[in-house]
Amino acid sequence: MLRRAFLQKSLAAAALAPLVLPSRLLGRDPSAPAPSSLLQVGFIGLGGQGNGVLGGFLDHPRVRVTALCDVDREHLRKAAERVETHYASAASPSTPSGPAYQTTDFRDLLARDLDAVVIATPDHWHAIPVIAAARRGLHIYLEKPFALTIPEGRAMVRAIEQAGVVCQVGSQQRSSSEFQRVVELARNGFFGRVTKVEVGLPAGRSDIPQLTAPLAPQAIPAHLDYDLWLGPAPAAPYYSERCHFHFRWISDYSGGQLSDWIGHHYDIASWALGVDHTGPVALRDASATFPAGPLYDTADQYAFSAHYAGGQVIQVSTAFRSGLRIEGDQGWAHVDRGVSEFSDARLRRAPIPSQGFVIDRRNTWHTGNFIDGILLGRPVICPPETSHCAATVAHLANLAFRTGRSTLRWDPATETILDAPDAAARLCRPYRGPWTLV
Repeated sequence: MLRRAFLQKSLAAAALAPLVLPSRLLGRDPSAPAPSSLLQVGFIGLGGQGNGVLGGFLDHPRVRVTALCDVDREHLRKAAERVETHYASAASPSTPSGPAYQTTDFRDLLARDLDAVVIATPDHWHAIPVIAAARRGLHIYLEKPFALTIPEGRAMVRAIEQAGVVCQVGSQQRSSSEFQRVVELARNGFFGRVTKVEVGLPAGRSDIPQLTAPLAPQAIPAHLDYDLWLGPAPAAPYYSERCHFHFRWISDYSGGQLSDWIGHHYDIASWALGVDHTGPVALRDASATFPAGPLYDTADQYAFSAHYAGGQVIQVSTAFRSGLRIEGDQGWAHVDRGVSEFSDARLRRAPIPSQGFVIDRRNTWHTGNFIDGILLGRPVICPPETSHCAATVAHLANLAFRTGRSTLRWDPATETILDAPDAAARLCRPYRGPWTLV
């Protein structure tokens, strides 16, 4: 019997007899979880964000990180040392010992006996491992943005739903109290009729290499499987300026700051307006500027407005103040990380009616919320459909920028672009062989 099947049967039995067995034997005591209740978790992608997320899973009392994957062996080595050190310092009879399995190929990791996988790869490497993990019956924690393209995102949602696995997306602002407060105020009518919603997103970063001339050839580092790093993306010469952190500024692998941050402030805005389960019907007033140079080609400065079927409008611009501002005929709020400003104290203190829209705060730790979804069957706070809908807006905006269109019409039901064949032709991206989406 697979270990995850045994775990599910054990949890079901525990639910039937909670007054008979000591809680420590059922793993309910966080200080001494039973070995059978530890979720075996693997990591794919252990660079900056993956390494950051790793800490949350190492600290969770119901988790054991047992497998690691990265195409960069230096990332892999450092992560393995971190995992081994953590568990050595936390060793107890209920914590299995032994080093984590290591591989540079995600397919080897997915073949292990795991319960869940964390995927923190560049955007162009989200769809294939997510679909493969879902088909293996693994629960998935996926870093945002959800996918590189809209068709990829829909295929991922479909695979997750068909497999019946839990998927949490790493838009961690959904677990932050300041953002949750504004969402509840908006959804319960405390601002009155909403008249304006502004989302301020970051412009291109000033700390990326300023490239003006063609790059000289570079040797591929011995510790990097560069062909696997490229994966389904087009063949391209190796440059250190292309890989790891800098992939974000290259459209073959990402959508720039816009796609990186759409799952933060914009996601909260759509949640507050109750349109996070669908897409807009049009993008208007789209404009962008792009960097000069031989490699980086995602938008530096950008603006657009997203219009929804119910009349809701979300304005986005790098010129706006960072965060989310909601204005209504009865008050306003501005929220950002660590910032909560209101037009009057009433909005800061007003209790949310229990019969209204209330966010489940039983676990406000984003990682813990994911684990609760697996072990307790609770809905995760950032499910795949809402993340796909948020990412869709970034993809549409980037298509508008690329085709020089100020307006782009969209059918969210069929996920098709209307009356813009040049943009519609770019919805899908060809995969470099031998990789395929399904």
